[in-house]
Amino acid sequence: MKTPREILFERHRAAEPKLDAVRKEVLAEKFRRPEHREAGAMTLAEIVRGFIREYRRHLTAMAAIWFLVALLDLSTGRSANLAAAVPKAKIPSPQIILMSLRENRRELLEMIQPSGARDAGSRKLIVPQPRSQRCYENAAT
Repeated sequence: MKTPREILFERHRAAEPKLDAVRKEVLAEKFRRPEHREAGAMTLAEIVRGFIREYRRHLTAMAAIWFLVALLDLSTGRSANLAAAVPKAKIPSPQIILMSLRENRRELLEMIQPSGARDAGSRKLIVPQPRSQRCYENAAT
């Protein structure tokens, strides 16, 4: 005994080549005319164009920043020549530079720290004792 599925397949077997031809024709037409695509289907070129169009100001700013970085990078190659052009008489000794850095640091610390903080640093901090060494009074006595 045949199943209903087998009966339907036998009855419509002659329509199969016609359906294949219609399917091929529809697919060929769809790929021939890209303007009749489904809504939301975009090509890679359209996605890139949309991205550039949407973020053109940001991309321009980033390009300008990279251009500036490239210019600075090119100019650093000549910095050794500039240091050699400074006369030795105008460069202070390393001891003087170190003393000036220490003085500058001391002045910055004075400006940053309030006057109360300097006094608090000299006082001894009270550290709590461990629980095992505490004396507890009895509430009963």
